Parts: sequence; structure tokens; C-alpha cells
Amino acid sequence: TTRDDAMRDDDDARAATIHVPSLVRRMRAIARRGNAIIREVTEGGDVGARDKGGAARADGTYVADAQTEADRRVEAMAIGALRAFSKDLNLVAEESFECAATIEAYAGAGEWTTIADLEAEDEDEADGTWAPELRKPIAASRVAVYCDPLDGTNEYAAGEREAITVLLGVAVDGTPRAGVIGQPFHERGKSEDLGRVVWGGAGVGVHGLDIAEDALAPPVPPHGAHVVAVNRNLRENRQAPVLEALQSRVDVVISATGFHYLMLLERRAHSALLLRKASKKWDTCAGEALLRATGGIVTDTVGRRYDYSYNLNALPNLSGMAASLDVGMHCEMTGIIRDVIEPLGDYPYDVDDPSIRPSVLDGVQTPAGGWRAVTVDVGGCLIEPRERVADVYARTARSIGIDYVTSETASHDFKEAFAKFRGSDEPNAMRYYDDGKSFWRKVIAHVLSRGGARASADDTVVETMLTKLYEYYEHPSAWYVAHGAVDAISRLRRSGVKVAVASNWDSRLPKLLESLDLARHFDAIVVSAIEGCEKPSKEFFTKCLNAVDVPASATLHVGDDERNDVSGAVAADFACAVLWAPPRPATASSLAPAPRVRDFNELTDAILSANRAHVTHKHYFQ
Repeated sequence: TTRDDAMRDDDDARAATIHVPSLVRRMRAIARRGNAIIREVTEGGDVGARDKGGAARADGTYVADAQTEADRRVEAMAIGALRAFSKDLNLVAEESFECAATIEAYAGAGEWTTIADLEAEDEDEADGTWAPELRKPIAASRVAVYCDPLDGTNEYAAGEREAITVLLGVAVDGTPRAGVIGQPFHERGKSEDLGRVVWGGAGVGVHGLDIAEDALAPPVPPHGAHVVAVNRNLRENRQAPVLEALQSRVDVVISATGFHYLMLLERRAHSALLLRKASKKWDTCAGEALLRATGGIVTDTVGRRYDYSYNLNALPNLSGMAASLDVGMHCEMTGIIRDVIEPLGDYPYDVDDPSIRPSVLDGVQTPAGGWRAVTVDVGGCLIEPRERVADVYARTARSIGIDYVTSETASHDFKEAFAKFRGSDEPNAMRYYDDGKSFWRKVIAHVLSRGGARASADDTVVETMLTKLYEYYEHPSAWYVAHGAVDAISRLRRSGVKVAVASNWDSRLPKLLESLDLARHFDAIVVSAIEGCEKPSKEFFTKCLNAVDVPASATLHVGDDERNDVSGAVAADFACAVLWAPPRPATASSLAPAPRVRDFNELTDAILSANRAHVTHKHYFQ
């Protein structure tokens, strides 16, 4: 990890923290209870609709912004349940934000007290498949929850039922990472068991869709029509020419963002378009998290991503919303949208939208001729252990009869050994030679001796533990592949950008990448133990350039270590070095920070956007 990341981990340890899988269990229970409340209100006959203050359509007719008894009751319940989960949670809920006094009267209703029973029903084994960074406690200041108690209220007040949803989204460091969508009237008229809760996030995927096995998804362009979902209320002049340019087929026309996302998740539409200011973060956070979990994307009208950090002054999606189930198709689509709407006015570039996330490569000079190669670090970037290394070491030690090594001691002693030892005792020795065992024996011996506090472990014991750990880490199930990495790398290579692995690792790495089905996605695999040199040396980076036959002046490197990856690539004259890390902590001290990213698709978006002037071929909209 970087120094900034270590600082972040220390801050998280001291601060009030959020465990995202537990929060999502709470949100699933809230959505289930919310579904029931909406059905109860509906069965009562009078939904208690009020107008919060609407706006005019393009034709001048007025459209109300409705709020109902169901909105108010569900939100009061959700707020109570989330505040009981954590009083430190950064929470933004639609009705309490827009008209706080109205909701306050319901705060004592106590409906949230049944949530614990519903939550108990959701205990499952999915926790272990969440992205590793989400399984660790996260400082509450880094987490924001967005709640829409009833999405599609205008449609609901007018009698619509199927498209109504309860939306709960979780953003970490400004990025949607988990989402829950309750649909109270799913299967209405088809089943007595009404409603469903769709949930998921990074690593865990999406659950609860219950798609029929014989369901046929419309083929992605150019193999079929571009199927879209749009709002019923048209308030701008951009939609018609955009749909014509894309040759889109409109299959869903309803003002309900959550339902649009369900249509994408069910593969009943390719994209959802709202080419104007209309939605807010509570409309889009849950759906974006679920789309991201399945390889999809949400951006503004012209392809820029939104930032979901807790900021009450940046809640509206002022620059519109475009969502798609395929990232490559989406980026091509938003490129066409940019071209189509340019003659129609300055929107959205004339909008001061504080929630637009800067591009990863903002301020970085694009090489003449565009980016031609990307080199990618492996450990802590492309892949990382699914389990905490300390937990694996402690469990393995217990399996050979050593009970004094705990997760806590293993964590401390492993970090100390990893920084201290090399693969040989020669000056300037590398960490890994051949299969790496000369280095890992030292690490294991250090952990078993409690950092030298106990007598050194017997060589036979060290060798036994080494064998068990090698067997464990050689299995693909021990590793988590960075979310979206394969799709992003495929998009780069399809556009003509070469991609190579550049890793300090032992000689087993190529075989491990093959077992993870990653090796075939790279143009070259450069490994320190095989090449006889390691990062941050210029010699290593030169071997990477030779492997892809691209000059340093047209190559970008991404990795998680400031010294090995960033400083090393810069010293080797790479055009850019990107640090694989979350946004910089406020206390970070570096005077000249490298660009940072924690999403391969965001990095790919930035590279392909910079290369747009050099690429004319279209893959989807031909």
C-alpha cells in the first residue's frame, strides 16, 4: 500500500466505521419493509398525494412533483433504521432533504423497529464474495447513503404500480459500490407473492432479479436495434435527434429511474437516457452500483462520471444521465451524443456541476498520436488476495499445530518481514528469484518466531507451512480480480492500445494468470523473477517497453506503489504514471501527486477519450 493508504487505514481504525455488507443487509430489510408499506398505503385507496413544486414540459404543460403518504412513511422508516444502524452515517433521503418538516412528523412512528427481524432473514454466505476493500471496516466519513423512498411518485399517484421502486445506494469515496432496489408490485397480476428486492455490488454481483431461463436479451448493436428507456415527460430538444442518430428503438417510456435500471439489469433494454437536469443522486446511486457490478455504466449526458461524495450542494445530476449495460457501447454512444447536441447549444458544458468527477488524466498531456500502450501492476492492482493474508497465515499455522500465531500478530510480523527481507543476502538483491521460495521462507520464519520474540521455528515446520501456503495461493479461488479489469483491458486492446503486465513477482505468475483466465488478455507479461530485474529500475521498465514495442513517450503505467510504480515509471520516461488508489486523503502531503484511480474502466475511459481524435472506427453504432 502507499503511504497515503496506510494513513487512511490508520484513520479508519480510529474513526467510526461502516461495514458495507452489514449495511446492505440492513438496506435489504428496509426495502422489504418499504415494499410492504407502499402496498398498505395503496390498498387504503387514498395515497395522500401533494405537489412539492413541479416544472413545465417542452410543450409548456405543467407537471407536478408529487409526494405521497407512502413516500413519507417509507422514508421515516428508512431514516430510523439507518440511524439505528449508525448515527455517524452520511445519509441523504429525498423527502427529508426537500421538505424536512413533513417527514419529521413521522419520525416517531416506530415502523423501523421491525427491521431487525427482517434483517435476520438475510443472513447468507454472500459476504465473502464482496470486493476485499468493502469487507473491511470503512471510516463513516468515506461512506454516503442515498435513499429515494418511492421512485416514480408522479407515475404512482397517477395509478402506475409495476414501475414503482424503493432505492437505497451506498457510495464509498464518491463511487457507487452497493445498491438495493425494492419493487413492491413486481409480478402484479401474475403471482400472489408480490414484490422483490434486487441487491448487490462490487464483487458480490446482483441478486434477486429472478430472470426467466428462457428470457431472450436483445442483441447489442450492431447485431440488433439499440433499445432504450426514456422518461415520459420531455423537457428539452435533444432527445429526438439523439435517438435518430443512434437509430434507437424506444421500448420503455415512463418517468421512473429505478425501473429504467431494472430494465437494463434484466437485459430488456441497452440504455436509459435522460438528457437534461432531472434526476438526483438518490435516483441514480443504487442503480449505478448494480450496473457497475454487472459490467454497466452511468454517466452524464456526454460520458462524464458523477461523484457521489457526501455533498448537499451537489445532489442534482445537472448534466443529465445516461446509463448502459455495456461500457464500450456506452462510450461510443455518448461520443455520438456529444456530436449530435453540439449544434443545439452549449449544454451540458455551460452547467456548473460540482458533482462531475474529473477525468483521471485531467491535466496530463496526450502523446502525439495518442496513447499506444498501458503497463499494469499485478499485486494490489490487477489482483489481490480474497482473504486477509494475516488470516490465512494464522489459519495455516493452526493447521500445523501452532496456536500462538494470531491474525493480529501475523499482520504485524508479515508487514515487517515483507519490508525487511530480500530473496538473497547479496547487496541490491531482488525480492523474488525463480519460484520465490528463498524470500517466502524468511517471511514465514519471521511470522512463526513472532518477529524474533520466540525461538526460530524448525526448518521442517517452516517448509511444511511454505508448502501449504504455496498450494493455497496457487489456486485461483484465493484471488480477487479487480472489478471491470477484463472488460477495460479488452476495450483498450480493441481500440489498438497494447496492454502488458509489469510485475515484481516470482516465476509462477504466468501460470497463475492463466488459471485466472487473465493471461490471454495481455499482449505481454513481464515478471521480475523471469527478467532478472525488478521495479523501480529503469532496466525493468525498458523490458516492458521492448515487450510491446512502444516508446515510453506513448506509454502509461498504473500500479499501487508510489516508489516502485510511480517513481519508477517516471524515471523511465513514461508519459504518465497512475497510482492505483482511492482519492487522496485530505491529510495527504505529496507536493506533486500522481493521478489516482481505483477503477480500470475509468482509466480506460480517460485513455480512449484522449485517443478519440486518432480513432474513427465504430464497433457498435456503424
